Amino acid sequence: MSRFFVPLAWLLWVAGTPSLADESWQPYVSSDGAMAAVQPIDSMMVVDCLLPGQMRRSGAMSYMGPRLPVKTTAQLCSMRGGEYVAYDRATIKSSLAVWMEKAKAGDATAQFYVGQIYEKGMDSAPDYESAATWYRKAAESGSNEAKLSLAAMMEAGRGMAADATAAVNLYREAMGIKGNELISKDEADSRVAEVERQNAQLRSELAMQRAEAQTAVTRLEGEVASLKAANASQKRDTRKMAALEKSLRDAMQQRDEVERKLAAVPASTAQDTVAQTRSVVVPLVSESRALQVAADGVKFGRYHALIIGVQNYLSYDPLKTPISDAKAIANVLENRYGFETTTLLDADFSSIVGSIVQLSSKIGPEDNVLIYFAGHGVINAEQRGFWLPLDARQSERSPALPNETLAEFLAMFKARSVLVIADSCFGSALSGSVGSYTGGPAEYADGIPGGYLSRKARYVLSSGGMSPVLDQAGDGHSVFASALLQVLRNNTRILTQTGLEKALVGPVRESSQQLGMQQTPDLMKIREAGDAGGAFFLVPRSEPGKG
Repeated sequence: MSRFFVPLAWLLWVAGTPSLADESWQPYVSSDGAMAAVQPIDSMMVVDCLLPGQMRRSGAMSYMGPRLPVKTTAQLCSMRGGEYVAYDRATIKSSLAVWMEKAKAGDATAQFYVGQIYEKGMDSAPDYESAATWYRKAAESGSNEAKLSLAAMMEAGRGMAADATAAVNLYREAMGIKGNELISKDEADSRVAEVERQNAQLRSELAMQRAEAQTAVTRLEGEVASLKAANASQKRDTRKMAALEKSLRDAMQQRDEVERKLAAVPASTAQDTVAQTRSVVVPLVSESRALQVAADGVKFGRYHALIIGVQNYLSYDPLKTPISDAKAIANVLENRYGFETTTLLDADFSSIVGSIVQLSSKIGPEDNVLIYFAGHGVINAEQRGFWLPLDARQSERSPALPNETLAEFLAMFKARSVLVIADSCFGSALSGSVGSYTGGPAEYADGIPGGYLSRKARYVLSSGGMSPVLDQAGDGHSVFASALLQVLRNNTRILTQTGLEKALVGPVRESSQQLGMQQTPDLMKIREAGDAGGAFFLVPRSEPGKG
């Protein structure tokens, strides 16, 4: 069964987040116990909040300072005496009213948020030129998030002419790679031309080998056919026949191998790559959990995971594997990687949102967060993605978690790195980036730029990009979860999000093709969640096969 539904009601629903009839939440939590707080769902949504100004004193005079804009939950905004527009009724005008004054005063964070508001468009069409203008101001004020957003717009040609070289240089500048390490357009063109020349030469050589192999196949096929026609009944030719047929099989195998090599040679390689150095083998330690994860003298911080598996839907066809997937993923993350995990099984909307809010309240700036979701995913006519909780209904105002709301929650996280793994249809809709992310090292290595360890990282690894995905592979898990578990259990290196994706692509493609479907995992940045060019590191802490 595919994790894939797009009801007509979803295509009609193109604005706003879902209305919520249930005013409280109490999730089923399998590892941390029941939650203590009970809050209205509206109070947990992220809003643009304008806090009262500070009371200041100058000599004998007291006066109120300017109001302070922040992004926070509606509940915290109210508790601190702030003003906000309800999340489902906010407009571009009301959001700009919160941030514009501080942005004009030169605050980089406010300028970045103004750029995001123009890029999203909210209740109107996106204004990419204005977005680029404010991103550029924020970048000049020192915002790395703005540099990455501006680079993405340069790469895609939004609000300006596309300029891949300038985008690459800005990406690198945001990562802290400066000076001689930046490349000029002429140098970039020269490198691309040289690589393409080499590829053209390789394609030519492989094409000649293919022609030679095909000639051999044709000749041997003729000899076999001739021998069969003239001597099929003569026993003395049996050995010759067998030898010729073996030669034919070998020639066909050689031809097919050349075809595979030729298909693997890219037509162009104008991609930004990061030089690799020797890999660091992880020192294996006891499987007992520790508060801090470190390896080879490098501190990677604490690790938290929120694991969500929704299977027995109330209004949709049930799935077969999300609960077993969630339990197994939580187990291996705890036992092999030292994660503190919270597992939600068949969770409704309020349980999922409440758990995300609770998670955000306990993580620090050196922490790492992994959110795993297995269940139904949908997109509407505006290409907005949604995760469907247990209580999702096939109606216009059904409870569902919009991807853009999830991204806003992630932007509030203090964590250094966040990796969302979405084993659902259209999982890549969570990303605000254009195209798949192919850069960065595959694993921790000596000499990698320090930015990968210090800057914020926000990624989504989807099980099938913007396509439907398979629910089961025959071993009690989905096609994607089965491959993910295999990688996590057997890995002995410090993998990054890039290395994890590379390890999954082959097995998932092969398994899905055997079931008559093409499914390919896809890794993308979540720009709107505050990605600043860092990396998510998976550090195994026990022997392979545990968990």
